Amino acid sequence: MEENVKTLKDYLQIARRRKYIIVIPALLLLLASIAVALILPPVYQSQATILIEQQQIPTDLVKSTVTSYADERISLIQQRVMTIDNLTKIIDKFGLYSKQKEKLTAAEQAEQFRINAHLELVNADVISQGRKSKATLAFKLSFDDKDPQVAQKVTNELVTLFLNENVRNRTERAEETTVFLEEEAQKFKVDIQKIENELADYKEKYRGSLPELLSVNLSMISRIESELQQLGMREKLLDERKISLRSQMAMVGQGLLASSSSDSRAPSSLAELKREQVRLLSMYSATHPDVVRIKRQVEILESEQSSEQPETSTELQEARQELAKLSQQYSDNHPDVKAAQRKVADLKGESPSSTKKMTNQSTSNPILLQVKSEMDVAEIEQASVRTHRAELQEKLKSLEMNVSQTHQVERGYYELMRDLDNNKAKYNELKAKQLEAKLAQTLEEEQKAEKFSLLEPPLLPNKPIKPNRLKILFMGFMVSIGAGLGVGYLREMMDGSIRGHRSLAHIVGVEPLVVVPYIENQEDRERTRKNIISFSIIAGVLFLGMIVAVHALYMPLDILWYKAWNRLGLI
Repeated sequence: MEENVKTLKDYLQIARRRKYIIVIPALLLLLASIAVALILPPVYQSQATILIEQQQIPTDLVKSTVTSYADERISLIQQRVMTIDNLTKIIDKFGLYSKQKEKLTAAEQAEQFRINAHLELVNADVISQGRKSKATLAFKLSFDDKDPQVAQKVTNELVTLFLNENVRNRTERAEETTVFLEEEAQKFKVDIQKIENELADYKEKYRGSLPELLSVNLSMISRIESELQQLGMREKLLDERKISLRSQMAMVGQGLLASSSSDSRAPSSLAELKREQVRLLSMYSATHPDVVRIKRQVEILESEQSSEQPETSTELQEARQELAKLSQQYSDNHPDVKAAQRKVADLKGESPSSTKKMTNQSTSNPILLQVKSEMDVAEIEQASVRTHRAELQEKLKSLEMNVSQTHQVERGYYELMRDLDNNKAKYNELKAKQLEAKLAQTLEEEQKAEKFSLLEPPLLPNKPIKPNRLKILFMGFMVSIGAGLGVGYLREMMDGSIRGHRSLAHIVGVEPLVVVPYIENQEDRERTRKNIISFSIIAGVLFLGMIVAVHALYMPLDILWYKAWNRLGLI
């Protein structure tokens, strides 16, 4: 059995049968769309363009401390500007949402404001380091409102907030960088002072064992050791001199004794002095003090011996002969014998008087006095040498201890010096960065760095951006036609009537023998004429309404005609 396929004629018949079901919903929807297009209030948008200007001073000379990208800063500024507090101030200032103020909370009003405010970035394709990327050159701020003046004022307010917030944000960042570097530099300064105090205490504690004094200590040790050697030689010479002086004193004493007792001993003393003189000449030069002194003593003894008389020996012989004679006549206790014995003793120099005489002679002898004075000087000098040697040995011991501690002290000393140098280097680096940050802060404060400048101020809009009434009308017209046809077709599908021989043949499966056509009468013709007139009137009204809507909502007809004529002329 063949399918019951509807032809165009069938659809036309359906449209004719269901004309009212199709037209009425279509007219209702069309009227509703017209009403919506006319009733919806106009919304105006005021827009401003803000340009992102690059830094005026070359970055090679002065670098800004704000290094974030422009789109990041714009997003951050948007978050700071679009807070509930700021938006509430703007809403109250310009009386926005006055009719809905009682129904909406502050947060809901702020959310509605965010919906009406728009931010659009203006990007450009750039090639950096061989890669294609987008750079933000500017951005647009706009606000939608039913009142064009309010839209302009609110947009201007947003522009002001964005510009001020950008300046404040960049200045705060530059200032925070400067303060941070200053605080860090101050911390390093405190650390440097602390290390310097520790280093001063360390130097005071080990002031003789510092590594920088090692060469000085070694040279002082060498000098002290050399000086000690010289002192040893000096002390040895002084010992030899004292021995020489003692021998000279002995010889001078013997010479004095010999001169008081017997002249036979004088030549022997003089001979000993001469031998001593020869010995010293073999050791020293003729100008040596000991040689000169012996020479002077020899000269003195020779002069004394030449001036003496041989009276002492004659008297001694006579006294001995007298003592021998008296000893033969008297005992030893006899006064005359004792007197003779005293005389002989006096002549020999063994009596107290002779001893006293000899002492007086030795005291008054210039050679002996000179030798004694030289002996005293030698002893004093030797004591001074010993004292000085003890001091040098003590100092040498201290220096050797300092040198032995130098390697241990060096470790801690260089550790402190390394910490001090590192902290000083970091401090100098931070101070240099602080100066750069201060210069960058001045750059931001004077707005010589990257900044936002108003390229196009917000203007008073003369046309609403929405609603698009012509679009609403066109969409309403299309929807009304579709809805009318859909309702008519649905009504036809719900109707179970059999219409036409094809439907009957499709149901029973047999073609009819005879098909009687529909015979129109006068009533049918009158009904058709009325329908044509009605549809013509409706079409005329709709066309006229469409023209009026285009003229009122889209563009005046004369201007539209002029543009259309120009377009046709160009074609």
